[in-house]
Amino acid sequence: MTEAMVRTAKKASKLLLAALAAVSMVMLITLADCGCGEEQKVKQDAPVEVEQEAQKPTTSLAEKSPSQLALENALEDGKPVFLNFHSNQCIPCIEMEKVIGQVEPEYAGRVEFVVVDVYDRAELPLCDYFQVRVIPTSFFIRPDGTVIDAYEGLIQTDQMRALLDKLISGGGQASPSPQS
Repeated sequence: MTEAMVRTAKKASKLLLAALAAVSMVMLITLADCGCGEEQKVKQDAPVEVEQEAQKPTTSLAEKSPSQLALENALEDGKPVFLNFHSNQCIPCIEMEKVIGQVEPEYAGRVEFVVVDVYDRAELPLCDYFQVRVIPTSFFIRPDGTVIDAYEGLIQTDQMRALLDKLISGGGQASPSPQS
């Protein structure tokens, strides 16, 4: 190998190393800023009640998101609602999706499960109303629209069942009012 070829190879390897470092840094920043919450905690600024105005943030049926329609229809039918805000790119959200998949069949017909993709532009009014800043975020809503529990982060399967049982029984206090 000639000296020129060795220098070219060294330059190429340095350039490749710099490119890998740049890509790694971008990925690290993106993951750190995703808003994902793995540890479960009570959401302090949850709305206490789902108001008719919040269910209808747009003026026509054609403008409502599928999640807005599902929430509105469930409450009109007198069903309790489990409302989950998530992303398909968030590891705790994917884990939460597995939990939902495990418990949903047990509660079919008794609880309406509404899962909202926070990156769908049509869902922004619903995300704003519920003040979603961390994902996954979950709300347990009585048929009268009262939010009795709200959590940020992953909810484990056993606790999810307990919260859904509480929701169905009508027990529990409303979540604290949003702080101003």
